[in-house]
Amino acid sequence: MRAIIGATILILAATPLKAQQKADKIFHYSTMDAMRNGVYTGGLSVKEAKQKGDFGLGTFHLLDGELIALNGTIYRVATDGTVAIASDQRSIPFGSFTFFKADHTIILKDINTIDDLQKELLNHLPSKNRFYALKIEATFNNISLGGAIKTHESDTTGIAAFMKNRPVYTKSNVRGTIVGFYNPPYISGIDLSPFHFHFLSTDKNFGGHLMNGKLSSATITVYADEKDSYELALPNTDNAGYRRHWKTSETTATY
Repeated sequence: MRAIIGATILILAATPLKAQQKADKIFHYSTMDAMRNGVYTGGLSVKEAKQKGDFGLGTFHLLDGELIALNGTIYRVATDGTVAIASDQRSIPFGSFTFFKADHTIILKDINTIDDLQKELLNHLPSKNRFYALKIEATFNNISLGGAIKTHESDTTGIAAFMKNRPVYTKSNVRGTIVGFYNPPYISGIDLSPFHFHFLSTDKNFGGHLMNGKLSSATITVYADEKDSYELALPNTDNAGYRRHWKTSETTATY
């Protein structure tokens, strides 16, 4: 059954509505399609994002760095690759946040590359139709991470063109945390599907969007937080990408 209540969209299944209203959820600001169409104006502050979760990822106003949220702290990876704690005043044009509490522990074997990791995760997640926040502690023999370069307010070039010339950070023998989400195929206009991963080193000095790498151990432990609700905040912008206000719709799915 689907109920539409004002700006709120609820996709309901067998779980009673009262229980679903208390559901464990992902909060997502803006959409990947907005990024694909050059909307990079921040409309959510770092301070507001912390109220939505202690775990997540995204980018900053006008693509001014990559965002990683871990254990309640939001980090910014600058264009030159340096990592620092983001100020509460910085704004976010795109991001996913949740309060992380693992529901599943998944042991994966014969994992050597990021492709191996994603392939095996797809085979082991309990449902392909639900959302999962994923936390993975891993050591890499080598790893490549992507960054972002600040653009201009008037530039509405789609994100795909920017990614062709994005900075790439590489490192050998590094341990850290993969922070990310499994997103079902039906949400691909909102976020990357099936996976969106960022990485932050244990010493908090190296991070970015996870591109590829070779892991030093073939056995990986994945902590998965299964979600039954997805709250989407939509930016309301003009053609130049300026934010006027934002409103929220909520999608709750149970399978």
